[in-house]
Amino acid sequence: MPFKKDKIAQKFGIGYLIGFLAFAIIFAIAVFGGGFTTKIVWSSKNIILFVLMLIGFLIQGTTEEIICRGYIQGRITEKLGVFWAITLSALFFASGHLGNAGVSLEGFVGLLAFGILTALLRFYTGDLWLCGALHGAWNFAEGPFFGTPVSGISGTELLFKSTSVPHHPWLNGGAFGIEASLTCIIVLILLSFLTVYLGQKYSINKLNLN
Repeated sequence: MPFKKDKIAQKFGIGYLIGFLAFAIIFAIAVFGGGFTTKIVWSSKNIILFVLMLIGFLIQGTTEEIICRGYIQGRITEKLGVFWAITLSALFFASGHLGNAGVSLEGFVGLLAFGILTALLRFYTGDLWLCGALHGAWNFAEGPFFGTPVSGISGTELLFKSTSVPHHPWLNGGAFGIEASLTCIIVLILLSFLTVYLGQKYSINKLNLN
């Protein structure tokens, strides 16, 4: 597994910040656009569960990255090259959520976009610390923090509870959650383009864009 031993805390921190802020920006756009109604549900009794979910989503997110961006992307890179490794690992990741509640074509596309983004980050950074932290932060922000469905899974809200407003699925993603929203898909695509731009400029790993 490509877990490099240098600057672990720095890469983990950057990944967590990117994941949390990316979701927070998408969520803010949805709220100000009228896609969610949000209320505070926090109780001091939730503190232990809050910490456990923080750790749990980091483990869950990192585990999915180990499988999809570590093993699968790594093996396909050896056999078919970088392009197919990024594409197929993202497709495998998105397909793994097809059994979730409320899944839709838009939700599949949103997860595919998320998978492509993390696959690009894995390629350019050469390891999984940043990807795992980003994934864990995204899911934690999505569920326990902002109180929206986590890829169709509801009931994890601890700080805020956000209810989707009908007739605004392009903002809130409907029953599946914000990954199925047009806003999320656009932001993830833009982040992928930014990753390619910065990666081509600063990483020792380069995609063949010709």
